Amino acid sequence: MYSIGDYFVECTTDHIRGHGWTASARISREEDWRKPAKIPKAVFAELAECPTRQDTERTAIEWVRERVLTDSDMIEKALEVSGRKQSTAP
Repeated sequence: MYSIGDYFVECTTDHIRGHGWTASARISREEDWRKPAKIPKAVFAELAECPTRQDTERTAIEWVRERVLTDSDMIEKALEVSGRKQSTAP
């Protein structure tokens, strides 16, 4: 798990046989981890495809870092949608 700005980022990688690796990022607010409740997480899938796992994870984390710096509203909107889905789930 990475800490980027006000967010925690979990990066997952998947090997695609014959094609290399792909990565996804699950983003949550650091402050939400301090509350005793469900934590909204926004998932951004298939952010990178690279020949090695390390390169793929690094590329995905760079993508998240860039969004945190330039477009955190997009992340907040995704977290808001995720939170609404969690609150309406049975």
